[in-house]
Amino acid sequence: MAFDQRAYLRDVIGPLRDRPDGLSATDLARHYAVTPEMSAAQLREHLTAVRRLWNQRSSGVDSAARVCARLFNRDEQLRAEHGEDMFDPSWWRQRIEEHGRGARAESERLARDLAQAYGALGRISQAQLKEIAGHWPGLNADQIDDAVRRAGLTVADPLELPSEPGMERTGYRSLLRLQDLLGVPTLVQVVHPDSAPFRLFGPDAVPLDAATVRAQAEEAHRLADSTAVRHRKEALGLLQRATDAGVDLGTVALFQLVERLRSGRTRGLADGMLVRIATDAGLDQSDARSVVANLPLDTDRESDPADRIRDLVADGQLHAARQALALLPADAPERDELRGQIETLLAEAESLRQAADEAVHAEREEEAARHLRAALRIAADDEDLAGRLVALPPPPPREVTVRPAETGVRLTWTPPAGQSTEVSYRVLRSDRPPRSATDGETVVEGTATEATDPAAPPARPLHYGVFASYGGDWSRPATVETRIVPPVSAVRMSVRPTELSCSWRAHHAVVDIRVRRTLARPPVTEADGDPVKASRTGFSDDTGDGSTDRYYGIVAIYRDEHGAEVHAPLVVAHAALRDAPPPYVERLRAHVTAHDANTATAHLAWLTPATGTVSIRRSELRPTWATGSRIRLDEMEGYGETLISDRIVQDGETLLEVTVPSGRFVYVPFTIERSTDMAVVGEPLLLGVTEPVRQLVARRTGDEVDVAWVWPPAVNLAEVTFTPPRGAPTVRRVTRGQFTESGCRLRVDAVGGRVSVRTVERGAGGETYSVAETVSVDGLPVAFGYRIRREGGLFSRKRLLTVEVDQPCDGVELLLVAAPGLAMPARPERGRVVRRVTGLSLRPDAPWQLSFTLPTGIDKPYWLRCFVIRPAGARVADPIDEMKVP
Repeated sequence: MAFDQRAYLRDVIGPLRDRPDGLSATDLARHYAVTPEMSAAQLREHLTAVRRLWNQRSSGVDSAARVCARLFNRDEQLRAEHGEDMFDPSWWRQRIEEHGRGARAESERLARDLAQAYGALGRISQAQLKEIAGHWPGLNADQIDDAVRRAGLTVADPLELPSEPGMERTGYRSLLRLQDLLGVPTLVQVVHPDSAPFRLFGPDAVPLDAATVRAQAEEAHRLADSTAVRHRKEALGLLQRATDAGVDLGTVALFQLVERLRSGRTRGLADGMLVRIATDAGLDQSDARSVVANLPLDTDRESDPADRIRDLVADGQLHAARQALALLPADAPERDELRGQIETLLAEAESLRQAADEAVHAEREEEAARHLRAALRIAADDEDLAGRLVALPPPPPREVTVRPAETGVRLTWTPPAGQSTEVSYRVLRSDRPPRSATDGETVVEGTATEATDPAAPPARPLHYGVFASYGGDWSRPATVETRIVPPVSAVRMSVRPTELSCSWRAHHAVVDIRVRRTLARPPVTEADGDPVKASRTGFSDDTGDGSTDRYYGIVAIYRDEHGAEVHAPLVVAHAALRDAPPPYVERLRAHVTAHDANTATAHLAWLTPATGTVSIRRSELRPTWATGSRIRLDEMEGYGETLISDRIVQDGETLLEVTVPSGRFVYVPFTIERSTDMAVVGEPLLLGVTEPVRQLVARRTGDEVDVAWVWPPAVNLAEVTFTPPRGAPTVRRVTRGQFTESGCRLRVDAVGGRVSVRTVERGAGGETYSVAETVSVDGLPVAFGYRIRREGGLFSRKRLLTVEVDQPCDGVELLLVAAPGLAMPARPERGRVVRRVTGLSLRPDAPWQLSFTLPTGIDKPYWLRCFVIRPAGARVADPIDEMKVP
């Protein structure tokens, strides 16, 4: 069955948006939308489609993008750990069984937690249950309901709690003033001053109708005069006029209670305390529990539909904003402004879409991707844009090179320009340049930027194409042409008193091997000397006079695509029959550290021989001479490149430090005998820089940082370094097993720093280090706290603002804003600026203070709120009880 992207976004990604605690560690089948009946082939196709969707959607800005980014990051870890097992149906059946066992235990634990948290209340609202379910990502809806039942809770019937008092604003402010003078929490105590706990729901609700209010007002007029009686009579008169105007006083009383409870919830009070607040205000306990259970979880209300549309536009939800615009009243003053803003942004997104199409036609894939990403940042809910980005292939790989290897062909390349996610590569070989990702024989497919083709046929033209993919379509090819004619390798000469023998390895496509012998000098050409009978693997010969060195020229013969002979390069083997040459270097010790993708530093060391001078040469191919062979200096100089640098001789060793390319090379020591213009071949050492880690991320939680990366294949050790802005770095080594078991966690200071990771490979010759991948660790945002205190007497309008920080902070900008209404302002533009302060330098041990006078001309009640404009991202603790001016 084909992968249904819309259904997956609706059924899997949508519910995960409400999961604040992240992803379930075990519910993999649901997150990948894998079913037990899927075959291996179906799994491979399905997982490829899911990963492609995660990769492309993770670049957006909405909540679905964040979910896809989390899924994609975890998938990298799973692929590194399980590899091909993820395409095995039995692997998924095992995951499903493990999740089922874990989910049952999780449901039992949730039941215990619910009983502890809501047992006193005895009930829970649908909104609360939805919020809690978001913190249990491993449980489905049935398992959540089962936990509620076992906790002994009932899900409270939903109550529609008022968000506005339902009275004219001026009258309601006057009512609050009179209640404050009377010292009563709700209007119920105004109407029924001697009432027992009252109810607001059901048949036993306290009477607050017009007749009751009128009767209470008439009775109040018969009481003896006093200040309290006058205040009550004024309040009852106000309520009588409200009921005559059709106001439901039960709704007004409920709104007053909800306001108190919302304030308590803002301060983080538990539900049990909120019930106590409601009962202290006179509400019956049963009704108090129902109200608390249905109390909205969102304490920062936004009632302005125009502001809602602006928020949608800011989040990139242009299509949702256009739909919301249709609900805005036709005479709303913001309507034309918002319509113009939305249409302008949609036109900009359309322009970027067209530019992307033009870039695709011009084979500028990187530019097309850049345009599509920019368009998605404007219109994140445009599924067509997201689909185009998913289907867009990357640019082709760059800088493809091909060289003969000891067996076959070695190719290297660099990733496509501008790549920021994992890239897969496919290498094809053909007898003509490949035009598509299926036009030829597949050599290799994977994420490495190099490949070896051991099956490359010799003596004929070879065309290679390297294709790239982000998980969807393959790119255009980067092509290269070569032809290889491999000589014999691993030549070994054995000399005995009367007989010598020589052996080698030859390519399987060799049709003949021809050998010629010269005396006392190496052959000049492949036709120089006397022929010697040889097989495909070696030959035997006598030692002649026993004192004259013998040289053998060995040539491998192939046939090209037309049947003509093609000769490989001449290889010379030397049988030394004279006095012993200088000793050869048996073992190099090496330590190689990569600087970047192109260069590295090699530290080489060897035992200094008693005679002769050692020259180290570097090549991509192993030498064709056997270790210990004597060769001419011109032969040595024709092999590779010599390493030139200052040398240090100490304790019988010679040390050499030199800058080299970062590829994989063979380092060969030659002991030079100047008196004879000969050199002795030492023991070669194959050495290359270790492959670096990929997708390094550092996630900070408080004073700890979790560092994660994707390990290269066959690498089992990494070195992690944390460097603070000031002070010495800390270094630790992590094995692959330790990383898999417990990850990598570092303790860091509030100021942040940099984390770098490089892989380490240990070998017989020493250690090699990869290029260090580095990622920044952000410092903790500055935490601001402030207080607003009265200065002077009870009726003074003077206030004192005190601001504190938890760490040093310079260039601080503050806005003190006054905003009318019952809802606390969420943004500075919602109110009037009372004071703006810039350029402050704050320190934890020195609170900053500002005296100011409450503004006039603003309708009460209003809020005073201090906004931190700079530094951006600061954490601010608002003193709710001190911010409201009644």
